[in-house]
Amino acid sequence: MNQQEKDKSADGDPRTDITSMDDKELHDYLHSMSKKERRELAARLRLVKPKRRKDYKQRITDHQRLQLVYELKSRGFDGSEKEVDLLLRGGSIPSGAGLRIFYRNQRLQEDDQWRNLY
Repeated sequence: MNQQEKDKSADGDPRTDITSMDDKELHDYLHSMSKKERRELAARLRLVKPKRRKDYKQRITDHQRLQLVYELKSRGFDGSEKEVDLLLRGGSIPSGAGLRIFYRNQRLQEDDQWRNLY
């Protein structure tokens, strides 16, 4: 292995830079890994998670927000800012009996969370 293929990671662990390899070198490298190296690579790959879109939040007017809070309170929830924020970010609140409440198309909707499993 060439010295330029070695790359130091943030924790000082030497790792191979596979981006500079051609197909044959990459194939040979991957097929010559020891069991321990394959296990470590698999563990590192499991740590890689897709980036979440942090700015996703439905935009609603103050009037729509008041309607949402009123609707939540009428269904027995406390209509707190935390609940409203969760719903606007695409989350859902369990409402009992396997049902969940979510906010879609400016409406509070209730749905069976297991519906798509059968």
